[in-house]
Amino acid sequence: MDGDQTPEEQVEIGESDETSKFDDNVELTSVFSFSLDQRIMEGCVISAVLEPDGQETIVAVSVTNKVIIKDTETSLNITETIRCIAAAPFGEGYDCIVIGTDSSVICYNVHNNLTVFRNDVPDGVNCFAYGKLGDLEEAIYCGGNCCIWGFDKSGANTYWTVTGDQVTTMCLSDYDGDGETELVIGSPDFEIRVFKNDLMRAELMETDEITSLAHVTSGCFAYSLNNGTIGTYVLKERQWRIKSKSNVSKIFNFEEQGLMVVVWKQGKVDLRFAHNGEVLSRDSVATPVASATLSRDKENPTVTVVCLDGKVKGFKVQKATNGAIDKTQQLIREFGQKKHNLMMELSNYEQEEQLTEAEKDRDFRIPADTDVAVVFIVSCETQLLSLRVEASHAIPIRGVLIFAEGLFEGESYIWIPPNEHQSRSVIDIPLVIDKDSTNDLHTKVFLGHVDSNKLMVMENTRILPRFCRFTLLNKEFEKFFYMPTCFVKFKLSPRAIKLSEWVSESFTIDSSLVEIFDENEGDFKFMGLRPKHEKSLMFSIDPAEKTFTIFHDDIETVGAMVQTYSSFLQIQNMESVATFRMFSKRLKKFWKRFEFGNYWDKSKDSDL
Repeated sequence: MDGDQTPEEQVEIGESDETSKFDDNVELTSVFSFSLDQRIMEGCVISAVLEPDGQETIVAVSVTNKVIIKDTETSLNITETIRCIAAAPFGEGYDCIVIGTDSSVICYNVHNNLTVFRNDVPDGVNCFAYGKLGDLEEAIYCGGNCCIWGFDKSGANTYWTVTGDQVTTMCLSDYDGDGETELVIGSPDFEIRVFKNDLMRAELMETDEITSLAHVTSGCFAYSLNNGTIGTYVLKERQWRIKSKSNVSKIFNFEEQGLMVVVWKQGKVDLRFAHNGEVLSRDSVATPVASATLSRDKENPTVTVVCLDGKVKGFKVQKATNGAIDKTQQLIREFGQKKHNLMMELSNYEQEEQLTEAEKDRDFRIPADTDVAVVFIVSCETQLLSLRVEASHAIPIRGVLIFAEGLFEGESYIWIPPNEHQSRSVIDIPLVIDKDSTNDLHTKVFLGHVDSNKLMVMENTRILPRFCRFTLLNKEFEKFFYMPTCFVKFKLSPRAIKLSEWVSESFTIDSSLVEIFDENEGDFKFMGLRPKHEKSLMFSIDPAEKTFTIFHDDIETVGAMVQTYSSFLQIQNMESVATFRMFSKRLKKFWKRFEFGNYWDKSKDSDL
């Protein structure tokens, strides 16, 4: 995708093919370097204006738990362990430093040398985001353990909501393009959650822990994962993503130019197009990165990269001096490669035309109409989901290569016959899935007769449904069904005529069986597949009361089903009644603590 792409970086699915409409004659240019003479804590670097009419300066946290300020002897000694810092414009024309520790949030005014406020935050603060959320006033938002806190400049608590997991990164961005900002948060449970004011509006499932989020433009935000993936979402859909062996430290956007800068922990600094991830320019620092900041000067923005050893290097986005020459040379190289590939293909055709009939028989040529079917197969007896690959004309399969992010170790799977003479035209590859998430399976199937020295490569893409770990049972296999004790019940949507479409999209069910859901009546029993084979699922539709009940003992799975059901049928509000007896004791204990003004510390409760 990009000419500067390193061998360890690969383009993944979902990339944009849009032609660049922005100026690509720019590059990253190093403009300064210095040292803080301190080892810096990872992730704890900001730029702030700490005095009225002052200049931006670097503020960082040293590994000795001190807040240090560039070019001053000032350092703040914090007794609690610091996790993160941020700058908030709580002063009159200048910033205050906001410090998140393992038990509190502290706002410090450097200009007046005083602590503006200090608030206790149970389980500590992991990340910050400052700005205006929806119709609320500007505040500093603190991501903690399963909750988010918001404080104004006086320290008053203006916002609080719960989340499904720890909050490790977040940003304020206009997620849905309605002109109001939403709070986008990332968690270790692979989910990106979007909050409109204090209500969660969307959940986006990814394939690894979310490590970084950044606003790009209206309706678009960027993200990075712990496995080296970066990409963008545009109006609820992934626009592109790229996979690297490196990990991202920070992402910054240049909204007016349509560009973004990606700073990698290993030291690379990339300038990319925001709409497709293509690299325009690349530079680097010599040592691993602690964090990076972007200056507020929109006319001449500077990206400052701070390394773990305290060395600092600054970069600016400037017009490339030899950009036109480099672009011409790159086009010549690309066209030269295309010419070489076409000449090789033409040579192969010419060789085939020159073969005699006897040579053609020995060459074991594959018929031109050969096709490869890739389908999902469910075995109720073994309680296993498999991917079946079948070649027409009984052509032997010499190998299968599958790419699926987050499904296989190393993100890929290779099948080859144990012996080349055991090649067969139909193979089943077992799929053991740990999470309920939609995934794209990209397969490359290598076909060819055992004695042939040429192989045909067939490519295919299949979408793995989100709830593929369940399969619909017929009467023959109802012995595998165990009636769940927990359920959620809600009114059947007037659009329930599309229920079969939702089931077909979300489950691995034979198309002939999906039609039974169009009747909107009766009980539909599902069996869990490995590794969820001990959990059963049942849909019960009562046409008289017009209710839809989902029976299942896993509250997380049921919640995901209700969300995908309402999203598919475009339901904005839906009342429901749920019974999960195993959580009753936990919830009573949880609410009892809040009634007495205590906070919930999940780590100190063995039964929560």
